[in-house]
Amino acid sequence: MAEGNSERAKPRFMNLFLLASFLGLGYLLCLIFRPFLTGLIWATVLAVVFSPFFEFALRISKGRRSLAAFGTCLVVLLLIVLPMTFLGIVITRQSVGLYQSVQSNIDMLEQRGSARLQEFQQRPWVRRGMELISPWTGSEEVDIRATAERVVANLSQFLLKAGTSVLKGAGGLVFSFFVIFITMFFLLRDGPHILEFITAANPLPSAYAAAVLSRFRDISFATFYGTILTAIVQGAAASLILWTLGISSPAFWGAIVALTSLVPILGTFLVWIPMFAYLLIVGQTTKGILVLVLGGVVVASIDNILKPMIIQGRTDMHPLLVFLSVLGGMQVFGFLGVLLGPLVVTVFLAFLNLYRLESQKE
Repeated sequence: MAEGNSERAKPRFMNLFLLASFLGLGYLLCLIFRPFLTGLIWATVLAVVFSPFFEFALRISKGRRSLAAFGTCLVVLLLIVLPMTFLGIVITRQSVGLYQSVQSNIDMLEQRGSARLQEFQQRPWVRRGMELISPWTGSEEVDIRATAERVVANLSQFLLKAGTSVLKGAGGLVFSFFVIFITMFFLLRDGPHILEFITAANPLPSAYAAAVLSRFRDISFATFYGTILTAIVQGAAASLILWTLGISSPAFWGAIVALTSLVPILGTFLVWIPMFAYLLIVGQTTKGILVLVLGGVVVASIDNILKPMIIQGRTDMHPLLVFLSVLGGMQVFGFLGVLLGPLVVTVFLAFLNLYRLESQKE
């Protein structure tokens, strides 16, 4: 009797041991791959997005998968690294020029700013507000020169720190690109074997697994092209608006708008609000208001309209779900949340649909 109980307990103990070992090793595996998680996700997305080009390269190379995968990685490298390098050089030059321009015009800013500030401070509600906050500020007046010099000093420190950070981070950036493209190469070359292993290892029926993978492919295409296309459209619209208003360096500011459109929450307002304040100080009130309205409202709205439309068109998700998943994903995961937010929602909906189908069978 005791031997029978012991024999029945062995499989149960074995299952518990295997489960505990699997969870423990899985945790260690997560720790090992955690430093490369962002690179692995980007490599997976890029491999999916550029898979049509890989298939084209595979036909040209007569079925040589290694050559086709290497060629695809090289094309992606040229499409990403070269434009980023060129844009970085342009931004650096324009930033230095902007800093020098502000520094050389402190007197002009002080004179114009003081006149406008004095006019502004004469308004009753402003004087009342200054009186209310004077116990905390210690003064009812604003020193324009000190403020301008402080802004220039902070800008100088920012540029210096940014340049130093770029130099210090160059090695890490190169390593990240190395991880991305090595991973992408093997995902492209060995894609069928990897998919076969994933399909065999997961407990879902093959049809369900294929449906989930199909949703992943769709959301990767939609979010990648939606994000890039939206940033380009916003940058182009900003350049056109600034050129029409006669603002100097419209192409530079358009590139900055395209980049800041990728920043969570604040986005392009990082450009429009400081530009609006500067134009008010130098007396170009009409331009400042137009910049704030056309840039801060019209251009910024492109992101909330165009990106959900692109993602919805490919994934059949409700526009509200797309909007919330993008914003929520960026708050939780940062820039990577642009991809992960809609991806998590899409996969969740796919599993919910699978559960519904299984419930109907029962």
